[in-house]
Amino acid sequence: MQEQQTNILSTFAVSQFGEYYLPSVNRAQFEKLDSTTQYDAKFKDDFNKEDTLHIIIGMDSGLLANYVLEMATTKGARFIFVELDAALSLLQIDIPDDFKNRLHICNLSELAELLREQTYQLFIFKKRCELYRSLGVTSSHLEEYTRLSNDVEKIVQNAFFESEVVFSQKIFVKTQLENLIENRRPASVLKDKFTGMSCIIIAGGPSLDQHLDWIKSQSDNLVIIAVSRIASKLKKEGITPHIIVSVDPQDRSFELNSEMMQLHQESLLVQSYHLCPRISAQWQGRSLYLGKQSPWITKIDEDNIESIGPTVTNSAVHLAINMGFSQLLLCGVDFCHSRNGFTHAQGTIESSLGPNLGQICEWVDTYAGEQAETLIQLLYAIEALQSEVEQHPTCTFINLSENAAVVKGIGYQPTENIQLQPIQVDKLKILQVTEETETHNNIEKDIRSKIHYLKNKIESLSEIARLSAKAIELNLEMQQQLNNRELIVSLSNEIEGIEQGMREKYHSECHSIKFYGYYEFSQFLTTQTSDSWSQEQLNETTYKYYHAFNNISLQLLELLTLTLERAECRLLEFSPEIDINRLAKQWHKDNQPGRIRIWKKYHPDHLAHCDNASIKQIDELEDEYQQQLNNDRKTYIDSVKKTSTLERTFIKIMLLINTKHHTGLKQIASCLRPLAANSDETNRLYHLSYAHQLQLEERDKDALSCILALDEHLITELETKLIIQLSLKLMKLELANKALKKAITYSDEYLPRYANVLRFQGFTQESVNTYLDYLEKYPSDLMVWLKFGSFMFDLGEMLAAVDAFNHVIESDPDNQVALNYLAKIKANLEQR
Repeated sequence: MQEQQTNILSTFAVSQFGEYYLPSVNRAQFEKLDSTTQYDAKFKDDFNKEDTLHIIIGMDSGLLANYVLEMATTKGARFIFVELDAALSLLQIDIPDDFKNRLHICNLSELAELLREQTYQLFIFKKRCELYRSLGVTSSHLEEYTRLSNDVEKIVQNAFFESEVVFSQKIFVKTQLENLIENRRPASVLKDKFTGMSCIIIAGGPSLDQHLDWIKSQSDNLVIIAVSRIASKLKKEGITPHIIVSVDPQDRSFELNSEMMQLHQESLLVQSYHLCPRISAQWQGRSLYLGKQSPWITKIDEDNIESIGPTVTNSAVHLAINMGFSQLLLCGVDFCHSRNGFTHAQGTIESSLGPNLGQICEWVDTYAGEQAETLIQLLYAIEALQSEVEQHPTCTFINLSENAAVVKGIGYQPTENIQLQPIQVDKLKILQVTEETETHNNIEKDIRSKIHYLKNKIESLSEIARLSAKAIELNLEMQQQLNNRELIVSLSNEIEGIEQGMREKYHSECHSIKFYGYYEFSQFLTTQTSDSWSQEQLNETTYKYYHAFNNISLQLLELLTLTLERAECRLLEFSPEIDINRLAKQWHKDNQPGRIRIWKKYHPDHLAHCDNASIKQIDELEDEYQQQLNNDRKTYIDSVKKTSTLERTFIKIMLLINTKHHTGLKQIASCLRPLAANSDETNRLYHLSYAHQLQLEERDKDALSCILALDEHLITELETKLIIQLSLKLMKLELANKALKKAITYSDEYLPRYANVLRFQGFTQESVNTYLDYLEKYPSDLMVWLKFGSFMFDLGEMLAAVDAFNHVIESDPDNQVALNYLAKIKANLEQR
């Protein structure tokens, strides 16, 4: 018997607007309004965004792809359509030549490789990539599209994650140089200073709120290490962190952590070498840095504590281990969502926005023996933490929350079972150690040393840029002299001499250039051995190599020049000759008006030495910094909201339904229940998820009652389909008949089931007519021909049965069901 591999049928329909579409994909979506009108309302503004990669799942029977092709060209925009193979085999989209480099159509298996191409990588790196779903995909009536949507989203998420890994060195080096002056003392001064003691590492997971009172009661017995996002919340709860750890290089990190800046007098900031410069440069208190002070190896960093990822929590644990703590308690280190869908503790932006129900997540086990959702980034964090724990078997790691994700090597323990000893006061004084070195003379000396260092590096990189440019010239000359073997050898030797000279004299700088330009250098790597290369291939590879060398050395030169300007301005901050105007120019350039508060500490009697214009400028800088501290975080809030729309929630529910994920449906129904009264759509989604949860629990009567509780105008095809399933299972034929009458208005694919119900109800002729209506439209549906043939056989209509089974045999000669029935009919006729 031939098996149907897809629910996408080859039959096209023509709307009243003359548009061809597949009803199995789009139902009647284009019958009331033409496609252009609907697309203008849903996609036009987004598709007109410049310099953006638009990834679109599904083509709406080709109409959406044609819509994009007919749009006016948007500067720098590119489009990738990802479609099911079954749909692609039925569609023919002619892409004009001038559009072929801007629009690509692919299937799922081609997408991941396509996104690795340099053109698309740039969009992903710049975070100029948007994901959309066609109208047919959004409706979620086909499970194939729900799975495709989920798979595409995961591929895009992985592409972003891989991009961050590949390109992170550029961000890290850039911020490393911007922080060069601020990174004065390495965190290694804390190494092994707390041997045998206990600390608590506090992150922002939802379980934090359960343990705040206990932490407060034990504050004398613990060194409190907090991730920066949660530091100000702890302070408001009466808990002062001894150490704040911050690592994120992104500029938005300042907005998310601005409230912690008020803790500069009480807490020690341990920052990654690549921390967002707006935090490090405007922090007024004590600080130590993790990792390397500069991209080049220096003695001061040889023994420093590393900055590790992928999350700030991983860095905080690594710091605590190196500080010598033998017992490390974890609080708010959940690495997963709470049971009610929250991702962060109360008082955070994410918590104020409510449960994030639209994120497509992975699932992990918790210490409570349940399953919880988590993001792919946190899966990597869990793996990294497991590896860290394995390397330190003598340390005891305890998570205070049973609802946290299980990490091998870390056990759960309730707080009442934890034994602690008071931390000695003299030990806590160690955390004040940086104050004795932060004298004006020491800071000035450090800055002067770095200025000298920067000038040397600028000189070295300038020479590397000159030498690599010379190598390019020689290479181009080689390409013009391919027939002059002797000259080629001479030029090749000269290039080799340049390479050897750079390696010997500028080894450290060359290493940094290749690290910073990893992406550029990786573009021309090949699996072929150089022995098999032609002279043309050798020339081309040599050119690309030195072009990358020259390009990256010039980029680093620009960064170093900016760093030198900043360092010289920092030195000017100590000058007794006050020049606020010049200082303000640099601070504005770096978006660091908060430097004015640090400058005031250097010049406590500044009011007596400043003219009115300078005092006015000082006040303006203060106001600007206060505005930064009072930011509304709108950009970040909008990005979070974008992942929690009802449309995305609906997509997630459909994925959970299609994968029969009981835990997921139970959680999302629980989260939606209190929100059901907010809107009709929220109410519908609640009933849809809860009814499917009940169905998986084999509570069919309750599931049917749940879905029927919806108002009639809220019942879409999806709810109708569930009513059909449940009413047939419970043998409620009248209800099934009513639901199927509605279902056939969505799609002809319900006609065979409607015919079957009519048959069971005794409406034989209506059943036969319904089968024939369907088969007239879809004569290639062999499964329905078999059902109709067996129906005719049961009715004793042998001629009609023979015609039905012969129709099957014509397309599938070896169909055993049809052959068996024909044999039975023949035997019956012979007996007569």
